[in-house]
Order: sequence, then structure tokens, then C-alpha cells
Amino acid sequence: MRRRLLLCVLSLLLWSVPFGPTGAIGLDQSEDRAGDPLAELVTRAVEERRPPAGAGSLVVGVIRDGRSLVVGRGDAGRADGGPADGRTLFQIASLTKPFTGTIMAELVREGRLSPDDPLERHLRRVGPVQVAHPPDHDGLSVRLRDLATHTAGLPSVPETPRFSWNRLEDPRNPYKRLSRAELGLWLSGYRPPVPPGVRFSYSNAGMAVLGEALSAAAGQSFDALLKRVVTDRFGLRDTTLQPTAEQRARKAAGHARGRIVPDWEAPAMLPAFGLYSSADDMLRWLSANLGDCPSRAAGPAGQGCTSAASGTLALAQTVQVDGRTLTDAGSLGAGAMALGWFVAWAGDGTPIHWHSGSTGGFNAYIAFSKAHRWGVVALTNSDPDQVTADRVVIDLVRHLETRPEVASLP
Repeated sequence: MRRRLLLCVLSLLLWSVPFGPTGAIGLDQSEDRAGDPLAELVTRAVEERRPPAGAGSLVVGVIRDGRSLVVGRGDAGRADGGPADGRTLFQIASLTKPFTGTIMAELVREGRLSPDDPLERHLRRVGPVQVAHPPDHDGLSVRLRDLATHTAGLPSVPETPRFSWNRLEDPRNPYKRLSRAELGLWLSGYRPPVPPGVRFSYSNAGMAVLGEALSAAAGQSFDALLKRVVTDRFGLRDTTLQPTAEQRARKAAGHARGRIVPDWEAPAMLPAFGLYSSADDMLRWLSANLGDCPSRAAGPAGQGCTSAASGTLALAQTVQVDGRTLTDAGSLGAGAMALGWFVAWAGDGTPIHWHSGSTGGFNAYIAFSKAHRWGVVALTNSDPDQVTADRVVIDLVRHLETRPEVASLP
């Protein structure tokens, strides 16, 4: 949730070393990793950033050189007493947004919508509330592409009679009072201050509205779309909006400022930051985005991806907005936006896709380079203000990067 875009983009601009080809991904669950350079590197990075005792845990997954591995440290606070490992569930916050972007890509591939469609073509109501007047600026309609790239002119969060960020009923669970009906009422009365497509302004509200439009276009709930397009297709068993009792037993307890805090409940904002997941599942997701699809999305003989899955993922990764061409790029800077993914540029000009996010007690970060065949994810239930997940991923990349000017950075 909290945006540190400039720091992240500048850091990711440094990532350029081409790692070896990956091939099909196999998760390394081995405990005997002595003499394994990659395992030693990841373990050292996790140890250096692990939360202090009693302040949560850190789990990191990496894909490189044809294999993947997970390293976890700290106390996850799981109800079942289990360790911080690849099966531990975390709120992944805004890492949800690329999933929403991928759903949009699938509906584009299926011919159900176009990125240039005006919002009003698909969205007639939000929950029980009819959207009487979708937002526009002097007659210029907000397009689906604008919502997916944070250029629609919508604020980060809506302000309604019942919901305001400045007068929260429960600051530890701020979005619980914001219903889909409230979101629909706000949307009908909101007018963007700038034309769509000219200014980058990170918007959780915009991604929530996009999720509503995708559901309307497909005639399915967002949860059903998520399962059809992503989680069932790629075998993501622990990536969910509604954890089961068994999954909740494996869920990490969120921490902030030295105490356990509740998970954020956000019924109106699920497409923006509503997902739970695990490091094991995020590695499967990274594998798919690298072109090595697991589960029923795998290609012939279990290699690569089916043409449908490959087409959807490629479209989701395609740059839609370049910060260098916007009238006001804001914190996007020289980076770019695909469908829900942020994009930075490696030294050789190839794209690096990434996203970070936080809820009240969790921080998460994911990044990958399809050209250079690596992926990294970090999940933590330690104080999100410490952005531990962001920092450990950047630490890893600086160690993996071979350019001397990067190695000399403090």
C-alpha cells in the first residue's frame, strides 16, 4: 500500500546481469544447502534483514538457474505453531494488483473488452448501487487502461460520508467500513481534476473500480474470475481472497510497532489489495510469468505455457504507459506501467516487472526479469513501516549484480 516508487524504480534500474536459462522450476525444500552459493546468498540476506525476536518473520523465495528455493526466519505467529516457511500465508497487499491486471489481459484476449474501452461501457453498478454518472473530465471518459495504470485521475482512496481517511473508525483496520455500495456512490459523484492518461497518481480506488468493471464485462464475480484466470489455471492453491480454516492455521500474524495487529478487511477494495498468499505460491506465479507455467497451464510435454496462458501473461506484461511520455509522471519517473505491473528498465533496456505493497501488519515485494530469467519475492509480517520485504529484495539484487558501480553502493 505505501508507495516508495522512486526508491524502488531507482534500485530496479540497476538490475541487469543476465542469469542462466531457467527451464522448468522445481522447488528446493532441502535442508542440506552447505556449499550452495545461491542458498548461502539468500540465507545471508534473510539473516541480515530478519525482524527482531517477537516482531514477526521474513520469508524469501528466489528463482535462478533452473531452480527455486525458499528461506524463512523469525516467528510467524501461526496458529498451528508452524515455522516461517514457503507454506506460511501472508497478506500480500498490493501484490494483488498484477493479478487484477492479468484478469484484464485475459478478458482482452478473449475479446470481451479493449483497454481503450470507456469505463461506462462495462460498469453500470457497484454492488447494489447504480453508477449514475461514471467519472469523466470535460467529457473525456476514463478508460480501462487508465485505471490499470494509475492514470485515471482518481485518488488513492475515496472520501464518502461514511468513510474518510482522516476520521477512521478503527485505524488498525481502516477499510472495514468502506462497502462496495459506498464506493459506487462515491464514483457516481467524482470528477477527475485532470484528463485521463496524462498524470500518474497511484490509486487503490482506481484498481478497485477496474475490478468491478472486469466482473461486469465477464458476468462473473471477481473471486470467480481470479480462480478461472489465475489461481486454478496456475495451481496457486494458497492464493485467495478468503482463506479456509486450514489456511488460517498457517497464516502469519501481522505486526506493527511491536504488537500484533488485525488483518485488514477491505470488502470494497479486494481487487486492489485483498489477496493472501505464500512464498511457494508466489514462486509458482513467478515461474508462470517467466514462461514456465505450472499445473494445467503448462505447454506440450509439461514445458513452457499453453498458447492461451502465454498470450494472457505477455499482454499483462506489455507496457501501456511510459512515464517519460506523461505530462506529469510524478513518482513513476522514468519507469512505466503494464497492466497492474510496474516496469523498470535494466541496463540493457529489457523490462523488469515488479510490485510492492503493505497492509497494517504485512509488507511484500515481488520482481522478475523474463529476459534475464530470474524472480524474487519477499513476504514479511513485521512492521510494514520498516519495508523489510523491499529492502531484502534490493539487497539480493545488489549482491547478484556484477557491475562495479552497483557493488559500491552503500
